[in-house]
Parts: sequence; structure tokens; C-alpha cells
Amino acid sequence: MNVLHRAGLEGASLLRVYTLAGDKVGKVSLAEALVRAARESGLRGATVLPGLAGFGRHGLDHALSVQLYRPERQPLVVEVVDDPERLARFVDEEVARLDRWGRLATLERLRLHAFHATPHDAES
Repeated sequence: MNVLHRAGLEGASLLRVYTLAGDKVGKVSLAEALVRAARESGLRGATVLPGLAGFGRHGLDHALSVQLYRPERQPLVVEVVDDPERLARFVDEEVARLDRWGRLATLERLRLHAFHATPHDAES
């Protein structure tokens, strides 16, 4: 049995939601709200990654120089990994409920490679 099977990650997918630091759900950022919702939904894991620059469908420039003066324009990417069906359900239920801006979300299958320490590596 390989490591990926034991972890329940074979056939996993990756959900990415592209958002901005200034997108709020109540008093918290959309990114934080999505991570909380992913955790409450029992999904495997979520990470928020900051972007240095970017542009979207509205053609707005989110360059680093703009972010210095308007930090709410910083691009953020929320990544969530789990089973494809669970992620699709999460998109339909939680992302649709939380994202009133209609931000881009992508869902893709993953080819996972797990690396784990052997007892010999731990001694080094």
C-alpha cells in the first residue's frame, strides 16, 4: 500500500479561488471565510497564497506598486485539496454562498507525489 492511498489522497483534486485581500464576508476576508468553511466542511486542507501581481477579467492591474498604496487590491489564491465530488459540492454550496463578487474558481485533478521521512532520514 503506498503513502497516497493510506492518506486517502489518490484521485484528489485541487480547488483554486482567486480573490482579493479587500473582499470581505462580514468582518473577515473572503479567503479566511473560505478556509473556515473548508475546515467546517471536513475537507482535507486549505491554504491561502498571496499574489505579487496580476490582472483579472476587469483588466485591473494588481501590481506590487499598486498594492503598496491599496493593500486591499492584493491578489490572494485559496487552494483546497480533497476528493473531486466533495470539492464540487463545496463550490456549489459554500463558494457560491460566500463569494458575492463572482471570483474565478477552478477545479482540477491532481497527480500527487508524497514525500515522507524514513527512520534513516530522521536520524540525520
